[in-house]
Amino acid sequence: MLTYLYDSLYGFRKVFSRHRTWLIFVMIVLGFIGSSEMTGVSSFCRFWLIDNQGYSKLLGLFRSSAWELSGLLEYWSVFAVYQQQSVFSQGRLVTLGDHTYVPKEGRRMPGVVTLRQDSETQSKPSYFRGQCWGGLALAVGSLTNPLAIDFALQTNQGVLLVLDAFFSVGPVFLLAQATWLTSIEAPAVHIITKAKKNYVAYLQADPSRYIGIGRPCKYGEHIHLMEVFDHLHLFQKVSVRIYGHMEKIYIFHLDLLWKSTQGPLRFVFAKTSRGPIVLMCSNLDQDPIAAIELYCLRTRIETMFDMLKNVLHIFQCHFWSKKMPKHSRKPKSNKNQKAPQAENQKTVQACWDATERFVNLGAISLGLLQLIALKFPEEIWSRFEGFLRTRSRDIPSERTVKMVIANLLVQNFLKVEPTATMREIRAKILKGEFKKKFPQTEHPVNQRAA
Repeated sequence: MLTYLYDSLYGFRKVFSRHRTWLIFVMIVLGFIGSSEMTGVSSFCRFWLIDNQGYSKLLGLFRSSAWELSGLLEYWSVFAVYQQQSVFSQGRLVTLGDHTYVPKEGRRMPGVVTLRQDSETQSKPSYFRGQCWGGLALAVGSLTNPLAIDFALQTNQGVLLVLDAFFSVGPVFLLAQATWLTSIEAPAVHIITKAKKNYVAYLQADPSRYIGIGRPCKYGEHIHLMEVFDHLHLFQKVSVRIYGHMEKIYIFHLDLLWKSTQGPLRFVFAKTSRGPIVLMCSNLDQDPIAAIELYCLRTRIETMFDMLKNVLHIFQCHFWSKKMPKHSRKPKSNKNQKAPQAENQKTVQACWDATERFVNLGAISLGLLQLIALKFPEEIWSRFEGFLRTRSRDIPSERTVKMVIANLLVQNFLKVEPTATMREIRAKILKGEFKKKFPQTEHPVNQRAA
């Protein structure tokens, strides 16, 4: 497993113009995986047993000009697809999209605005200060047992993007239709999303009924989508996998015009044990049963966000700038938020870029853990020494993989003859600090001691 991890990280060498910068990148990714806690760059220092000088080296990676985030994400996208673990539907990669909110009280942090909490949980405030992060995930594994890997749409393959009702708006469909892939002579992105309950669609106008002068009517009779469920005689009963369980549901599909896109969409109506649901598909050839099953995969990206927040804690970064206007911690209207002065915008943008780099490196670390879980499930379980009351599935969770790999990393770090990558880190980055603290280390110690 460590060999696979090191080989995967070595492939990123082409993204960095300097070998030393790549080594620090490896230290950051391994730090995300190996650290038992995460409070920012300081946690990497505690994991690698370095002081203020080492802290400056690690911090410099996030503002370095020796690499570009766009190039890193492009390579990561190709690498993730190349692992041959992707879920396909009608020849397209299945991807998932969503956004998440991260509370932040920093008064000089870029990207911190007043956000409205639309969750049904009463324990959360209605308004708070924080950052909004959007994410795309590649579905890997299988339809019955999937995982979601952080992803970037920078491949030359057609993708099927599954979204929730928040994104069921005209601009999303229009943007997807505008991205054309010449290799398949079709739009690069097809959309499946949940329709809102108050949506209205239209039948195609009958040209034979046109009488008079002027342009013929394009839209025919309007249909309230939720009223379709009043006509269950149009539905057929089928067996569909709903959130991992086979279930008998009633399903019906219809191609209708939607004014927000000024074109036809495929609407899939399904009545399940969880209630009625209407899906909107930009592909008019979309199989309705497959659309229901694919939409049920969308919860995996919510699990991915949960792992990013509560296992790797990638949003615990504290990049800020004195050039940023000081804002109140209390939620106030974003219209009154002060923008940085023109001469300071470059500095503030660099601070925000460092935040994006930190978060994306953490997301790549989670993706590597997920790939290890898919490729080495039996070895992970055999090396797992923690207590787990029940196993929810055969594939180990990201938390389980992290515990196993973190132990192996500490053992490899303290070996007299570690692997080549770890040896380079000790020789070129840590230099004499490791020998000073562990002059005759021959036996690995546990992670807590390290």
